[in-house]
Amino acid sequence: MNTFYKLKAKLGRFAVHNLSFYVTVIFGIGFLLLMTQKGQEIYYNFLAFLPYQVLHGQIWRILTAIFFPPAAGSGLLMGVLSIFIYYNFASTVERSLGDFEYNLYFFGSILIGELGNILYYLVTKVNAPFLPVYTHFSVFMAFAILYSEARVLLFFIIPVKVKWLALAELLLYVVNFITGDLYTKFSIGAALVPVILFYFLVHNEKGDGNVISNLKFRMEQKKRQKEWRDQWKQ
Repeated sequence: MNTFYKLKAKLGRFAVHNLSFYVTVIFGIGFLLLMTQKGQEIYYNFLAFLPYQVLHGQIWRILTAIFFPPAAGSGLLMGVLSIFIYYNFASTVERSLGDFEYNLYFFGSILIGELGNILYYLVTKVNAPFLPVYTHFSVFMAFAILYSEARVLLFFIIPVKVKWLALAELLLYVVNFITGDLYTKFSIGAALVPVILFYFLVHNEKGDGNVISNLKFRMEQKKRQKEWRDQWKQ
């Protein structure tokens, strides 16, 4: 039994079922909170991941940092739309990976981002908050890795393959990394680490491959089941 399955055997029962749904609710609360000046102060003073405060005992900020939603600071319509789109991608990835695997990917992405933020603090001595702007897109990138040929409607009109959107997103990351300040470089670098690891894990054909082999088997099985149901509908 490899390390992953040992970890899953010990911790699998603690995995949050329907994590994507609960995170979406948290995003909604966070979005409403950040719409007001008072709410922004509450988030920064009590919830945001600030490396100095975390290193001095305020460890709850490791989790409460996720109240920062996608498209924070945008209008209500754009905020709701961004959270809705996030949930669609996240729930699909969660169903494909399984509860424990998705928990590991989601929380692992957040923790890597926070570790990058701590490293930035240790290098610069600047107590800047970890805002998971780039980390949130790791879920979309995971979806693109699993379903690269799937099509989505860009602007709800133009059908585009997910892999092209992912490449465009990656290009934007690269441009922001090159032109951004040191904080941006640390944020993007940390956000890309779990995506790169997941990409090579999915596309690695060597080694025991048990985790991904099982994942691919489940995805192919679901595809065959759908084709069988569609056949009987005709």
